[in-house]
Amino acid sequence: VPGMSSVGGKEQSGRYGGLMTWADKARSCVDWGKEDQERLARLHAWLQPEYEDVIDDLLERLSVLNGAQPAMRNVRFAQRLRRVIREWLAGLVEEPFADGFAENRRALGQRLADLDLAFEDVVFLEGVAFRQLFSLAKGRLQGQPEELSLTMCALQKAMTQNRALVYAGYLDLHDAELEQAL
Repeated sequence: VPGMSSVGGKEQSGRYGGLMTWADKARSCVDWGKEDQERLARLHAWLQPEYEDVIDDLLERLSVLNGAQPAMRNVRFAQRLRRVIREWLAGLVEEPFADGFAENRRALGQRLADLDLAFEDVVFLEGVAFRQLFSLAKGRLQGQPEELSLTMCALQKAMTQNRALVYAGYLDLHDAELEQAL
C-alpha cells in the first residue's frame, strides 16, 4: 500500500513512484545531513576514552532503578547485560542510516527484552546517556554554544531513530509470543 512502510531496510514504493528504503524515508523525515553524521562521529570519538565508565554508570543506575543488584552478582548475566548495553550505547553514536542498521537495532531490541529489560528501562537509559553525552560534548565545545546545540540536535535525531527501531524489536518479540500462544 503506497504511503505505508514497515521499519527495516525493505524497499517501499515512494509517494512519487520511486523506491525508497525505510532508512531513506527516516533520513528525510528527520532532515539528516552530512553535518549531522560528522557531529555524531566526533561525539563517538570523544566517547571512546570514557566508554567503560559510561557503561558502568548506566549499569549502576539501571541496577538501582530495578533493584537488580542481586542479579548483577550473577557474572554471566552481568556480562551479557554489559555486552548488550555496550552495543546499545555504540548504536546511539554510530551512523543511524547505514545499511543493516535498522535490522541490527531491531534485533538488539529483542535481546534487551530477552534480558527482561522493559522498554521503559531503555528510555531511562537513553535519558541518562543523553545527559552524559551532553556533558562530554559541553566539555569539548566550551565557548561554542551553537556547535554544542547542533551536536546535541544530531544526537537527538539519531536517538529518535534508535528508539523507534529498538521498540520495533520489542514489538517483534511480543508479536512472536502472541503467535506462539495462539
